Amino acid sequence: MEVMTLPKKPTENKIYAESARAFIQAKRDDLGGAKPFFKVVYGREPIGNESQTLNNQVNRGNYSAEFVGLLVDTLGLDNITLAEFYKGTK
Repeated sequence: MEVMTLPKKPTENKIYAESARAFIQAKRDDLGGAKPFFKVVYGREPIGNESQTLNNQVNRGNYSAEFVGLLVDTLGLDNITLAEFYKGTK
């Protein structure tokens, strides 16, 4: 019996990260881009390259639970299901 090891970074189910990324990118675009998105998420104007850093994080897409929770609170995503967020379905 072959013993499989857990990969350091999951790569077999990229569809979930891709769907989450597309969902948040659409929200960012609806708000008018990176700077307005930063202001909504963090409640203040970005300093220096903070909006670009957040934009890069949004574009990479493998979000932590802490970041997803912050987005739920600040973007009013309370009624969005996990399926809508991670699978792009309603």
